[in-house]
Amino acid sequence: MSDSVQQIKDRLSILDVISPYVELHRAGKNFKGKSPFTAEKTPSFYVSPDRGMYYCFSTSQGGDMFTFIQAMEGVDFKGALKLLADKAGVELVAEDPKKKTERERWYAAMQDATTYYVEQLEKDKEALEYLENRGVTKATLQKWQIGFAPGPPAHGWRMVKDELETKGYTKEELFKVGLIKSTEGGKEPFDVFRDRIMFPLFDQNGKVVAFSGRILSKDSDAPKYVNSPETELYKKSELLFGYDKAKHGIRQLNFSLIVEGQFDVVMAHQAGYTNTVAMSGTALTLHHVQLLERLSDRVVLALDADRAGIAAMKKAAELMLKRGIDVKVAEMPLGADPADIIKKDANEFKQIVGKSVHVIEFLLHVLTREESDERSLKRRARTEILPFLLLLPDRIDQEHFIGVVASAIHSTTDAVRFELERLREETKAGPLSHHELADSVLKEAVEKPDIVRSARVFLEAAAEVVDAVIAVYVKDEVTKLLIEAGETEVIPESELAGVTFTLEQDFAKMPELAVKEEIVSRLNIFKTALIRRAIAEERRILKEAEEIGDETQLLTSLETMKKHEMKLKQPAYTIESLQL
Repeated sequence: MSDSVQQIKDRLSILDVISPYVELHRAGKNFKGKSPFTAEKTPSFYVSPDRGMYYCFSTSQGGDMFTFIQAMEGVDFKGALKLLADKAGVELVAEDPKKKTERERWYAAMQDATTYYVEQLEKDKEALEYLENRGVTKATLQKWQIGFAPGPPAHGWRMVKDELETKGYTKEELFKVGLIKSTEGGKEPFDVFRDRIMFPLFDQNGKVVAFSGRILSKDSDAPKYVNSPETELYKKSELLFGYDKAKHGIRQLNFSLIVEGQFDVVMAHQAGYTNTVAMSGTALTLHHVQLLERLSDRVVLALDADRAGIAAMKKAAELMLKRGIDVKVAEMPLGADPADIIKKDANEFKQIVGKSVHVIEFLLHVLTREESDERSLKRRARTEILPFLLLLPDRIDQEHFIGVVASAIHSTTDAVRFELERLREETKAGPLSHHELADSVLKEAVEKPDIVRSARVFLEAAAEVVDAVIAVYVKDEVTKLLIEAGETEVIPESELAGVTFTLEQDFAKMPELAVKEEIVSRLNIFKTALIRRAIAEERRILKEAEEIGDETQLLTSLETMKKHEMKLKQPAYTIESLQL
């Protein structure tokens, strides 16, 4: 796979990849343009053809051509690899040809089933009338390939099975993709979907991997919705309905709109909200969140306003707030869903979305609506609202919502802040003993990566900017220190990109001597921080050896600490000693 990556980089420049998305203009050695990730008037997006990297200062993200395609197309690395391989004319040979053929047949079976369902919809007057009554246009039917699965009472139990078998698919293949299932008594397998409006579920690359079927018969005792079982192609925890069509809309509108059902998604897209997605038969998962945050760190939830909808909202918000996503809620009228509102008046839905509020404010609205007793309101706010404030990674944001909560429950900010701090302590493992406290402080000293990492990022980025002779000395010294410290982590290009572009501009304004002095200073900081971290780790090992009476380990640790302390006493780096 690494050979393929190199072949692609050999055949394509990063300008070839980015130019179709961004209008670029030369800016010295680099190129500059407006960010494709956000609406901006002043260009802050830089591309370096020499280094094969980009950086967007307005959104603080960067990397190489692969990370760019991942961000723009909402795909993972494999998806970006395939797209760029096609563009570069590079053949990817990573999968067993036999398995590849098998998987391709599964995809083909799902697409043939989709085509069959679409054809059946055109023949079924009742199904078409139902969709028309729901407000779905012909253009939307075509865009989403919505169809109809015939079944009893008007049709048989094995309609899609018989159709696909005539196309050469085996029963085993139809089982594998979840289109048919077996019955008791050894009878012939039958269709999973019968007498249902069919919504194909597409993966992020636009391939059909599953279906969701809505029952058509009003008098049926069957479940209202039936979804495909999980298969080799379909994992419900990984798929968001509509994501393949919402990627560009999310990026352009700079937020994701999450609704509950398929009708809600297609109607929202029909109304112009092309950034709308829905979960597929499951609660929001970490994988779902990761898909969305590739495109935007803002989300609006437009879920049902009943108890189940609010419970789902809380779980989704908890997952997203932890990751620094800004979560708002479009408060839906009780008993109405987006599809119904859009059918009645699309502008009304737009107003609802436009008035969306932060999830903490929404939960306060719900609480104040449910609880009339002021004391009970305050007690419930502590247990039901304050935990969400703790999830906010930004203390300034927390302080803002302390004021919001205090105002809503008629309390003081001091009281809310006090309870928040109490709650913060309660969420920890309880009071620490003297020894446990010492251990926790020691653990923080050992694991705290800020100084080491920031100095390393600076040095590795600087080595990309300075002349070749200095770069060699810097890289050699950093590598030597990392080997001595046993460090194996590789700093991602996306993290280095922004620092590299910044240093390139800063160093251009500085005298050469000042640049060398800055590099030497960071090298000294880096070396000292690594040694101090190693000493802290050895002290932890020493303490454990003392507790269990391990004399051998005790002597070894003392000797190791002595060596580290001797290193601290070594002369600091200078421009002369590094021959810069």
